[in-house]
Amino acid sequence: MTSISMGIGAICMLAVGLGSQGLPAISLKGWGIIVWLAVVNTSFAFTLWNHTLRVLSATESSIINNTMLIQIAVLAWVFLGEPLGTVEILGLLAVAFGTAVVQRERQKQKPSPRREVRPR
Repeated sequence: MTSISMGIGAICMLAVGLGSQGLPAISLKGWGIIVWLAVVNTSFAFTLWNHTLRVLSATESSIINNTMLIQIAVLAWVFLGEPLGTVEILGLLAVAFGTAVVQRERQKQKPSPRREVRPR
């Protein structure tokens, strides 16, 4: 399911990019980055995410999804040098605190038996 939607989106973006920018000259380093993004950031990440959606509850998946806000901000700070001001840091701490509270409350509740849903 993911490969169909991602494939259609990629083809549309490629057509728009080629139509507006033309065919670029891509270096060996550029091809390495493209392969890395295709294999790790797309294929592996979506495979892992689809697996977690089958195994985890909706609440647990939502908790993981909401921590992406923190991950993106920290990665932008580390790799892109984007500054984090006081308001941004307070926002990240609020998200982290909310995530911890929800997770803690889930642990207090009686754990429900989990079963893996297999696609047909």
